[in-house]
Amino acid sequence: MIQFRWVFAFLLSAGVSLPAPFARAAEKVVLAHALPALSASFAIASSLPTYLGYWKEEGLDVEVVTNRGAAAAVQLVIGGKADLTSANPGTAITAVQKGEDLVIFYTSLRGDIFGIAFPEGSGLKEIKDLKGKTIGVSSFASGGNNYIRTLLAQAGLKAGVDADVIEVGVGGRAAAAVKSKQVNALSLWDEAYAKMESEGIRFTKVVSDPRARYHLAGSMTTKRENLTKRRKMLIGMARGLAKAQLFQETNPEAAVRIHWKVYSQSSPRGGVTDEAVRREAKVISVRKGIQSKNAFGTGRYGDVPKDKMGEFQEYLLISGLVKRKMEVNRFYTDELIPEINRFDAAAVVQRAKAFTKP
Repeated sequence: MIQFRWVFAFLLSAGVSLPAPFARAAEKVVLAHALPALSASFAIASSLPTYLGYWKEEGLDVEVVTNRGAAAAVQLVIGGKADLTSANPGTAITAVQKGEDLVIFYTSLRGDIFGIAFPEGSGLKEIKDLKGKTIGVSSFASGGNNYIRTLLAQAGLKAGVDADVIEVGVGGRAAAAVKSKQVNALSLWDEAYAKMESEGIRFTKVVSDPRARYHLAGSMTTKRENLTKRRKMLIGMARGLAKAQLFQETNPEAAVRIHWKVYSQSSPRGGVTDEAVRREAKVISVRKGIQSKNAFGTGRYGDVPKDKMGEFQEYLLISGLVKRKMEVNRFYTDELIPEINRFDAAAVVQRAKAFTKP
């Protein structure tokens, strides 16, 4: 037995590939998304690291699951049915206030993606004009729901009293609600609006909340114990996402094609044409700035300076999503960021530029 172990160790040290029975099995990971369906804008945390092998290179076998809102995604982590989430971090912070030991360790979208859109012909100019009107949100569990309620309150209006808020989903269902005038305005997000405009729906204005300038989305959250117990897994998951962000920024059309191949149900009904790919690439590029490694000027993917995380918490307090202020370290850590960003960026860019079709 000792002799066998010595030979086994020698082969490993020599870099010899071992037969399948001796190869280390990939670590199973479940990643919970907050959305019920993943468009190409969310390829960075789903199809891209899967298809390009970024997670596999980290020794991970990842299952991506979808949900109707961040609350459902976070609950899967709390209940042990998912290992981490990619969702609006406000829900995780709320859970920490309620006693859950969760921690945010990487954020892919560092900037405000939300806004209130006034359709062309609605006659709306300001938030106060929404009195007596109906606003559509993707779901009551979405960040857009909290966003519109906060803006209405600032204008002296109360959701459900002065203005109605209803669920309209996204995509075709939301577009139909606008066309039929079922809703007078929408509280969705940048990519959803860009998609609708590419399909002929026009908006005269999208109103943002200046208090939410450091709004965050796409935050990876896990149980705090995983910072030590499964540290390598967390770094590998986020590193795969960082590589995907760089790949998509370099070649958005390739990112679209890959996503539609992996998630064929999200591809156009009329088929994957060059024109359809170009339109979708333009849609996902609306997030180029807030998705880049310099979104907060740190030169690192996923990094949120503590002062900006603190300002985001202040917005959550104003909006009523959280009830009391906490030390940022209670719900956020940046300790993994340096290691996450340790990869060959030039190789990712080269591969993206050379990529044609999957």
